[in-house]
Amino acid sequence: MGTPCRGLVLAGGGAKGSYQVGAYRALKELGWQPDIITGTSVGCLNAALFVLDKIPEAEELWKNLDIHGVLEMPAGKTPEELQNFLLDTVRSGGLDLEPLGDVIDRYLDEDAIRAAKVRYGLVMTEMNTLKSIQLPLEQIPHGRLKEYMMASSACFPALRPRTIDGVKYIDGGWRDNMPLSLAASMGATELVAVDIEGVGYNKPNRTGLPTRVIRSHWDLGPMFDFDGVRAARNIAIGYLDTLRVFGRVGGTAYALLPDPDGFLAKFAAAYQQQLSAAISRAPTLALAETMARQRKGYPAPFSRNLLAPTRGASAPLELAAEKMNVPPEEPYTPRLLALTFLGSFDRDPADRFRVLLGMEEGNSIGEAAMAAAAPEDFVTALVSRTLQEMHFF
Repeated sequence: MGTPCRGLVLAGGGAKGSYQVGAYRALKELGWQPDIITGTSVGCLNAALFVLDKIPEAEELWKNLDIHGVLEMPAGKTPEELQNFLLDTVRSGGLDLEPLGDVIDRYLDEDAIRAAKVRYGLVMTEMNTLKSIQLPLEQIPHGRLKEYMMASSACFPALRPRTIDGVKYIDGGWRDNMPLSLAASMGATELVAVDIEGVGYNKPNRTGLPTRVIRSHWDLGPMFDFDGVRAARNIAIGYLDTLRVFGRVGGTAYALLPDPDGFLAKFAAAYQQQLSAAISRAPTLALAETMARQRKGYPAPFSRNLLAPTRGASAPLELAAEKMNVPPEEPYTPRLLALTFLGSFDRDPADRFRVLLGMEEGNSIGEAAMAAAAPEDFVTALVSRTLQEMHFF
């Protein structure tokens, strides 16, 4: 077999694109160097930065970017005035994307992109026909890359279409928000895709190529809310999520480091005992526990992988940590995540379910109803009770 040709595929998603910067930094550290990078909308902008290997510049750009650096927006308006402005603008054809052109001029050099070893491609959509236009850089006329990048980013109807040679184009995400097939057609033999769940259509992956998909458990924020603090958070999460996809960390939502003292298995066994005891008091809690996991995107059902140091074993602890707003931007050992969770509240969540958790005698009907209505609250309480009964701290 020959040397693999690696394709990195970057989806569109507006302000959520900061996540892709963290993902690319992790890929570099892992030694996964792409030979081809394709992107749609904000993905094509990040792709150009990555082709030039401008990681520090990409981080600087995203941490300092605001809405006025992307769109032509009026300053000093009240929220009500701004809402009316946006409605009027959409009715009249969309916002002007010209400020983004200034960003492209400041950070990107077309000649350098064309001379780079890593090949580049983007996607846009022909407005009148809704035909997806997939373009390797070699098919874009020299000196006009910025026009095509802005066309790929014209998220109609919020943003105005871009006219190129008399034809109107809109955001590539309308027809292909994750251009896997473009990377395949350019010669990629394996793919990594970074999905930021933008507004658009992700085509089914019919390339037949080995594909890893990086996406976040966490809400990366609104598409047009360009905020430096959120961008820094998303970069950190993108980095950790990529390490997870490549098996360097565990967990589902949090990046879990190795567990040398076997804390997670001990927690899982203790949690199982606490849950079984609670189910003996109210059988409906078995469904509530499973529902809590499914609603929040954690592995279910409960019993499948519980006693091994797997995503299933850590799921209740991670769910509880998420419920109590434990930050996901740093990696944790399972023990440290448990300690951070216990330090995240003043009032013990277990106090809401004292009868179900065996902390006092009484009628469990009311608490069982609360658990059914708010299953995540019940799991959080159960985790708190489990950890405090373990006396590990």
